[in-house]
Amino acid sequence: MRRSCFRGFSRDGALFFAMALAQCVSVVFDGAEASSEADTRMTYDAFDDIEDRMKAVNAENCKSKTAAELRLPAAAVPQTPVNPSRTKLLHLHNMALNRAFFYSYIFQKFYEIDGYFDLPGLLYYYSSVAADLSANKKDIVGSGIFFDKRRAYAVWDRFNASLWLFGPRAWWSDDVANWNRKHADHTMNIVDYGAGSEPRYTDKEFKISQWYDLFLPDDWSMKGLDSVRKFSYLIGVKYSNETGRFTTGEFQFRSLFGPPSPSRSKAEYLPVLFTEPYFDCGQSNRWIVSAVAPVVDFIPRYQYWFHRNTYVAVTTMDMDFMTIDVNPCPTSPGNYFSSYFQNIAKCKSTTICEPLTDWGFRRGGYQCRCKPGHHYPPWQSGPFQGIEIESATEAEYQNGFDCIPTDVKLKDIPDNSVGRKKRSFDYEKNMMDPEFDISDRPSIARKTDRAAQTVKVDVLQSRILDKKLRFLRLVNLKEEETRLRTKDGKERKRRTVVPRVSHTFHLDSEANHKVQFSPRSKRKSNHKKAKQQSFDPRHNERMMSILFHKSRINGNNCHTYEPEELQLPRDVGYNVDVQFSNQAKTALRLSHFLSNFLQNIDLHERYGKWRRDRPLHVDKIFGEVLANTMSDQKIKGSGVFFDVDKFNGSDGELRQLFGPYAWRLEKDKSGQDTVEEFHAIDYAGFSTPYLTKPWFKNVKQHWHSENAYGLTIFKENIEVRSHLYQPDSRDSLSPFYYKAPKEEDGIWTAPYFDCDGYVDDWIITYSVPFFGQNSDSSAIEFQGVVTVDVKLDELDINQCPQDFAVQSAFKDTAKCHYKTTECIPLASKKFVLGSYRCQCKIGFEYPFYDIVSYFDGKTVEEEYRLKAEGDKQASHRYDNLHCRISAANHESWTHSLVMLIILFFIAV
Repeated sequence: MRRSCFRGFSRDGALFFAMALAQCVSVVFDGAEASSEADTRMTYDAFDDIEDRMKAVNAENCKSKTAAELRLPAAAVPQTPVNPSRTKLLHLHNMALNRAFFYSYIFQKFYEIDGYFDLPGLLYYYSSVAADLSANKKDIVGSGIFFDKRRAYAVWDRFNASLWLFGPRAWWSDDVANWNRKHADHTMNIVDYGAGSEPRYTDKEFKISQWYDLFLPDDWSMKGLDSVRKFSYLIGVKYSNETGRFTTGEFQFRSLFGPPSPSRSKAEYLPVLFTEPYFDCGQSNRWIVSAVAPVVDFIPRYQYWFHRNTYVAVTTMDMDFMTIDVNPCPTSPGNYFSSYFQNIAKCKSTTICEPLTDWGFRRGGYQCRCKPGHHYPPWQSGPFQGIEIESATEAEYQNGFDCIPTDVKLKDIPDNSVGRKKRSFDYEKNMMDPEFDISDRPSIARKTDRAAQTVKVDVLQSRILDKKLRFLRLVNLKEEETRLRTKDGKERKRRTVVPRVSHTFHLDSEANHKVQFSPRSKRKSNHKKAKQQSFDPRHNERMMSILFHKSRINGNNCHTYEPEELQLPRDVGYNVDVQFSNQAKTALRLSHFLSNFLQNIDLHERYGKWRRDRPLHVDKIFGEVLANTMSDQKIKGSGVFFDVDKFNGSDGELRQLFGPYAWRLEKDKSGQDTVEEFHAIDYAGFSTPYLTKPWFKNVKQHWHSENAYGLTIFKENIEVRSHLYQPDSRDSLSPFYYKAPKEEDGIWTAPYFDCDGYVDDWIITYSVPFFGQNSDSSAIEFQGVVTVDVKLDELDINQCPQDFAVQSAFKDTAKCHYKTTECIPLASKKFVLGSYRCQCKIGFEYPFYDIVSYFDGKTVEEEYRLKAEGDKQASHRYDNLHCRISAANHESWTHSLVMLIILFFIAV
């Protein structure tokens, strides 16, 4: 009777059924053990609190809410804004600082009486805030500059006319603006907050003016913090008044007082402060966060015998709160910053929580990876994703998302490992150590559906077959498939279990590697060859030659090399457009400003009652490129280069060429408190014109004269004050339009060494065009380019295997053992070899006692180098940097083994 249960089963079938039943028993025991963890996912947490506060406010009821109801806790912004992983907040930070540096420079430059009418005019302010939005549509939703009382001067009216308040602000309009009811995606509203019937932003009745209270009014001197909050910079400018000649042979130096440098990280030195998240009531009607930076001027003006550096205004950049990442993980190595959403992640006790980037204000912005001493189940591909945990049922959560304890003893990390010290396995102790840190995680984590993840090994048809295969390997057996023909001519498959070696086993290990030879014509191959991760020695050799060539060229010997030797292959700069997108947007912002200003300025037009703007002054363009360089640590230099006979200055003279370029001088390594120094020069003064440079010539060839096809049209709805000293009403002007390029319209050059005696470094240049009216104002034409230079050493390289079509000089050069590990690139490591980690594949586990569960790329690179140099000890260490087959815990193996033995005897 008992045999009838298995009638029709062969011995192999009984073995297969036994393995399946053993797996079911293991799942039952694992589920019973996991059920001890209570399901806390349905409890009310910090995310629910913030979500309820946001839902309670809308455009219809916001004006009746109190100031507290229109704000969220400051801790809801999860991490410090200058953290490199928070690139959107960092870009917001840099853009606010950019405008603060520019206005500080231009106000102090035109401090003298004869420079009053060269101060920014009305259109300059409005064009500036519009460009902040149009160049950063996905990142910035509002921009403004807000002056303190009696600190703004109306150069568009008369001399020395100070305004009580002046605050132009722009935000995206979501009104239905045309006949087919299509939303105006490129329409901005620009309003002077210093005028109108609403409460003034200096009054308490203005509920959302946190940005004013952070720096204004200026009472820092009474607090004894004046020297801390206002920094001094050394600026050197070299002018040219005709092509091929400089005005003087030396730089003209002056001190600039402005906000602290972006390199400062201490709280009292921070140049930019962030507001609490608040509801922008009556304007954009969305929850936003503002980055605020102060503007410095000499007050009182025109009194040379006495003046003081004073905060006169603040610049603001707004970001949609819904796009800011939530950090739900507890404090841990690499995640030190406290958050309002701390500890709301649902990772199990066998896993470690890691926050994800580019997730926004949504649940599930984390992943759970295995703790040391644990490994993933065979069916799990990589960390458990938070979105899957949050959407799982209670039964799925209780019986899943757990890592399996490793029962086999782990090995200690060898003390003689190169580039890495042995670390303690005391996980809880190290987690609480504030000085403890581990290698950075990749900035972009996988966001894949668990159901779509499949086992990559071709021979594994299911989870049970995976278990079966591992068991057969354990007992030195293998499964073979043969094809038999029945009497009726049909073909049947038959699987048999045979020894893994087909010949007699010898004590001589060499003999055991023999395999029976068969002709190629008789060999059967039913699988398709797929691209696998691998190490390519040819790519590695080419990469090392490129790095050697790069290392031997510097500012002292670059003049001895030919021009073609000062360039690197274009594939060395692979992915620069993604990694330095924020720096490209800085150039794009200046391109949009110049396009807006040059297309809309009219020497004979008045804005309501107000005087027109004067043409661009040379020092304003110098101030713009200096602001680009000073506000972003990753920008080495920035420039604006006008085409031939396209720059008409405020003095009325048409210049043949005008190309101001600013760059950052490297800090003195002997002292950290040295004054930061920036230089700027007019490239028109060089004997060789910049028109032949690739970053100018290639852009001009693409956007030849009067070719504006493909440009984006932006619309500005502008409101200006009706009266200078009676700011209770505003007048709406006719809409302004301008055409400007997109980020993709710019061009990145190949890496090259800029051997001009000023920059003297390996850089990559991004150049984007700007456009203005032609001579008779009948069309839009190309008028020049804006550039930013980034240092090649700031670029992250990816040595991991990539697709054939990827044009990267570093792909397929990682030294991982690809049979047991896979390569994962690491972000924010810059231009350094070893910026990856070798992570165990599915079915394998990390063999060492360690706080991490992967091999660091720098260690692998160093061990490989020593092995290549003939170090026998290093060869042994490199060969051990691989994962081992994962072993289940003792309890599950016991149940499986008992069931296997019972069913085996029943089948017999």
